[in-house]
Amino acid sequence: MNKEFGLEINRPFYIVSKMWMSRVATLAGMDIKLQTLSRTNLGQQFFFDGASKTIKNQQRKDISLEIQGAGKGTNLRMSKTTARWFQLFYYRNDNLVNEKG
Repeated sequence: MNKEFGLEINRPFYIVSKMWMSRVATLAGMDIKLQTLSRTNLGQQFFFDGASKTIKNQQRKDISLEIQGAGKGTNLRMSKTTARWFQLFYYRNDNLVNEKG
């Protein structure tokens, strides 16, 4: 486990919504949508990449999770890995938290 980020390197996990239906984040193109869990759907499995310190998707390992609009938006999406602040997340108290909170 990476103590700095609170995530195990290269171990697949699901990003589960805390809303009542407990849907999971799913890669849809470059966007992230909430859908019902399907354990065979690689677009729903994410992992922490120790080299770039970003969260990547099992379906497309060349892109990373980020806050849309280079940190100016409110939605999550996937984009080319740059490892800038809007792509850096920590796992704290059962939540994914961006580097800037």
